[in-house]
Amino acid sequence: MFIKAESYKRGIVLSTVFNIVNKGLVFCNSLLIAYFFGAQLKMDIYFYAYNTIVILSTFITSLNASVLIPESMRLRTQEGEESAIRFLNFFMYLYMGLTALICLVFLMDPVKTFNMVSGFNKEALQQQAQILTLSIPLIFLMPVINLLTDILTSYKFFTVPMIAGIVNGLFSILFVALFHKMLDVLSLLTGLLLSYSLNFVLLVSLMRRRLKWNFRPRLFRAGRRVWRNIIFAQAGNITSSLSSYAPLYLLSSFGNGIITSLNFAQQISTLPTALVTNQFSAVAGIKFNESYSARDDRAINETFRSTAEFLLFILLPVSGIFFFFSRDIVSVLLERGAFGHTGVVYTSGFLQYLGLLLPMMVINTLISRLFMASHKIMESFWYQICFNVILIGVLYFTVHRYGFMAYPITLASVHVLNVLGCHLLAKWYFKMIDYGSVSKQFFLLAMINAAIGTGVYYLIRYAHFSSPILNLAAGGALYCGLIAVIGLRFGLNDYFNSFIHNSWKKGTSLYGRVKNR
Repeated sequence: MFIKAESYKRGIVLSTVFNIVNKGLVFCNSLLIAYFFGAQLKMDIYFYAYNTIVILSTFITSLNASVLIPESMRLRTQEGEESAIRFLNFFMYLYMGLTALICLVFLMDPVKTFNMVSGFNKEALQQQAQILTLSIPLIFLMPVINLLTDILTSYKFFTVPMIAGIVNGLFSILFVALFHKMLDVLSLLTGLLLSYSLNFVLLVSLMRRRLKWNFRPRLFRAGRRVWRNIIFAQAGNITSSLSSYAPLYLLSSFGNGIITSLNFAQQISTLPTALVTNQFSAVAGIKFNESYSARDDRAINETFRSTAEFLLFILLPVSGIFFFFSRDIVSVLLERGAFGHTGVVYTSGFLQYLGLLLPMMVINTLISRLFMASHKIMESFWYQICFNVILIGVLYFTVHRYGFMAYPITLASVHVLNVLGCHLLAKWYFKMIDYGSVSKQFFLLAMINAAIGTGVYYLIRYAHFSSPILNLAAGGALYCGLIAVIGLRFGLNDYFNSFIHNSWKKGTSLYGRVKNR
């Protein structure tokens, strides 16, 4: 049975596997949604309501990792299990009370409330009032479920968050497939509400049985230090939440299908980060922690350089394919059923520039890991606030002035400035890091990818293949093949070269043994 306490090594392996399954289900669900519902106003309203609730839930539960779980583990070690349970129960019921109050405010007049926090006109919201009303219980369920999964993770139930996500994905797919004709868009929300409710029951039952958890509410006096940490953490998190919410608010005032197209483009563009960058950065983060504890500056630099340069080498071509072949990618994945040509145009436009974020997120993620490993929280806090405030301000100006396509272009441009800002951070706080070497490699690889991508793009267009899937297959294979050949010929990445040479040796050795038989 997977739902049990695991070792760190087993937990990382199983979590990675389940995370891939979870992301796959989410992606399949998106394809199903695109097929049955397409990009239209009611889907814009659904995605707006759902993503707004996700942002609100993330803002509330960001306290889990930054304050609540670390404090509960300290209490568990120093004062005993009972004290930790009382502490977590206190905040669990605080979450419930706060989110129930927010739900009540929204339920009093869903249309008016959502109209106040979006750019949709009131008539459009009135027509989709059922979507708004049925989404409101998620305000209560999401933060509570997230806290329960984080508690179980702290007790080494590492696979629980992914299993909960898989349950959500399966229910969403099942309800859309079976009830889309009867319930229309409400089939999505019905599946989500049932899956979150089931997860709540299963998680509470698991905690009772495996952890002997006592859910009885009892008073707990959280000290000044805890409340100070909460205020400090949320002061930083609020700018991150607002920077995520800003594009939803700004784009909700544009035409039908814009938010839906943005949502699909984001899901496609963030898959490589979720499946590749986050996994590598998690391992790098552990190495950073070990090296900082040992005060091994050389190891810190080696981990940063090798991880950054390898991820840049494999993700820049992916970013290039997203940029040059965005129309073909969206056509292959989404252009069927209710998802028409207009949706393809909007989604591919967003994907073209959102895909450029992939290599820049490598730098951002690794620098964040360095801040965490070095415990330079205050420095990270102020930088994050400044970055998000600048991003929100620039987005507000450019989207209002130039339209909805200004959003992905502005986001990519600001993240380019962030890469330059990370150079200053490395110079000020991480002098052991040879950031200049990584920057040069980044620039060199970007130029090579731009040249190859441009050449391959025009060659494929000149060939006049009969379908988007042939354009994508031929273009992607030629692009990646050229990058691999140039990488091997000029030694652009040691890890890639080592992997290819070792694979070749093993392949020839295996072939020789088979031939001799």
